[in-house]
Order: sequence, then structure tokens, then C-alpha cells
Amino acid sequence: MEKRVLTIFLVAALAGGLCLLGWRGLERARGAADYSEAQQIAGVEPPEEEPAHSSAEEPDPYAAALADVDLEALQAVNSDVLGWISIPDTELSYPILQAADNQYYLNHTWKQERNPRGSIFMECTNSPDFAQFNTILYGHRMNNDSMFGTLKYYSNLDFWREHPSVYIVNGTGVHRYDIFAAHEVGVRDIVYRLDLEESGLREDFLAFCREKSVLDTGIAPQAEDQVLMLSTCVDSSSQSPIRWVVLAVLSE
Repeated sequence: MEKRVLTIFLVAALAGGLCLLGWRGLERARGAADYSEAQQIAGVEPPEEEPAHSSAEEPDPYAAALADVDLEALQAVNSDVLGWISIPDTELSYPILQAADNQYYLNHTWKQERNPRGSIFMECTNSPDFAQFNTILYGHRMNNDSMFGTLKYYSNLDFWREHPSVYIVNGTGVHRYDIFAAHEVGVRDIVYRLDLEESGLREDFLAFCREKSVLDTGIAPQAEDQVLMLSTCVDSSSQSPIRWVVLAVLSE
């Protein structure tokens, strides 16, 4: 009798585990479908060529490929859409959202459907026009490199050389940000201060990033520049107080 009960328990546990795996797989598929649909609606197309950094005389093919991103079509689905983010030749190509808090898009897709992959979203207190000294974007570090999973590779200088820039599309056009630093930080470190401009801490912020960076890019932003910070977890555990950040400066 005991043996039969144990067998039933093991079978039930196995069935439950398989159901959970199936449900998680379904969630991943639904999340991927949501973002595939976003690319179709926005009309995101890769460039026709693989350029190195373009000169002032030569237009940037990546910027040209993003110039026709249809933000209005995305905003017709969800008015929280602010723009589009892309790191060429990587998985990172998504709409950018902003909510009234920093919790909602942790577990909702851009279509406002509940999903553990969440969205790429802006710090809720940042100006939606990217005009502040430090604009922060958050995203999950997914194991399949989707969302902000790509960012972990910026611990490698060769990867940075091949993918040196982040492109942002918003209501004013396409903007290129050149990556200048990448490093681990604590959630209470200066990079998450929201009063950098008011407190006169821009130089301290930049000095901290230069000191901590695992990349030596040779790019030295100034206090009057505009910085974009991409923030994600150091592993799959969102409970860790440590984050991985990639920082880029708006290119002229």
C-alpha cells in the first residue's frame, strides 16, 4: 500500500513539473510573439549593409534603417510606448515603455499582457524625451539573450568593438549613443541617484563610471553631455542587490 501511494505521489509530482515547464514554455512563446509583432507593427528593418562607424560625410546605415520606425502605430496599441531601442546585430531591438511606477513593466509586455519577460522601460521619474543628464532604461537579463540579456557580453572588449553603439528612436528622430563603460553596481550607488543635476553630482557620476568600468573605451563624456544607462540583473535572480549596467553617451 505504501509503495503504491509513493508511486502515485511521484507520478503526480512529475506531472506537475511537466505542466509547470509547459506553462513557462508557453509564456516564453507568447512573450516572443508579442515582440515579434511589435517589430512588424513598427516596420523595423535591418540595414542593407554591415557598416563600420560612418563618418560625418557618410550617413549611418543603422540610423537610416531605423528612421522609418512607426512609433505612432505602436502608440495606437499602447500609449505608454516612448520609443525604440536597438543594438545592431544583436537580439536587442524593442519598444521602450514608461509607466507611473517601476513595477508594472517588470512583468508586462509592451501589449500590457502579464509575462515574466516584461518590457524595456524607462525609469518612471525620467523625462520621457531623454533630455536629462542620465536616462535609465531597465530590462530583464533573459537566458536566451532576449530583452537585456545581450548586455552581459559587454564585459568583453571585443564584443564592444563589434557593437559600440545603442540606437534610440523617439519623437525627435534617431539618436546614437556610444558605449563608454560597463560594470557591476549596487542598487544604492551613485548611478541610480535621481538628483544628479540638482545636486551637482555629474562629475562624481562620470568619475565613478570610469573607475568601475571593465571596458577601456577611450570615450570620456563631459558633465554637459547626455548619458543613457541600461540596467539589468547580474544573473537570473532579481533578488540580488547588484546590477549590471552599460552606459553610453549621446553622439553629436
